[in-house]
Amino acid sequence: MNTATLIREARRRAALSQAELARRAGTSQPTLASYESGRLVPRLDTVERILEAAGHELSLTARPMVRRGAEPIAEVSRELREILQQEGGRGAWRRLLDFVDDVRGSPRPGQEWLVADEPPPCGDARFDAAMAALVEFLCDEVDLPWPGWTDAPERFIEPWWFVSGLPGYEAMALRDSPVEFKRHGVFVNEGAFDRV
Repeated sequence: MNTATLIREARRRAALSQAELARRAGTSQPTLASYESGRLVPRLDTVERILEAAGHELSLTARPMVRRGAEPIAEVSRELREILQQEGGRGAWRRLLDFVDDVRGSPRPGQEWLVADEPPPCGDARFDAAMAALVEFLCDEVDLPWPGWTDAPERFIEPWWFVSGLPGYEAMALRDSPVEFKRHGVFVNEGAFDRV
């Protein structure tokens, strides 16, 4: 939320006019109007003073930047549960490919944040193993340590899962799968994560 919206929403929630909030905050109504419209950007201490006058407190948090729309793997797992029920495995696999793009398109602090929290079970042990394998694979690409949750016993699948489901491709998947996937019992074909 930008500063203009933040101030305007705080004032509206407090049921104050611009003139009344300006008086309480020790500023003028035209200045407050300029802040609310975005024509002027107040300093942080000014924002804090205006919000306090409207009965709000300012709380700042720093979150790593990520590619627009990117969700952490824990949220992806929640989405997978629903996708698996509605669309099946193909839709779920597409969602994992979107996650690959999100991680690759984010700066390093964002990449770390996207993979850090353990995802809840998605309702399909194959995809629970695939998420761990995928996170390890992506971490290795950018030289990040694997999060500890990827070593949990429920993140390994037996019998092995050949994602393509085509018997003729099993030998190629055995050969071509990244080691992180082999480790988890998930086998994919060469180029599975190359997006054009």
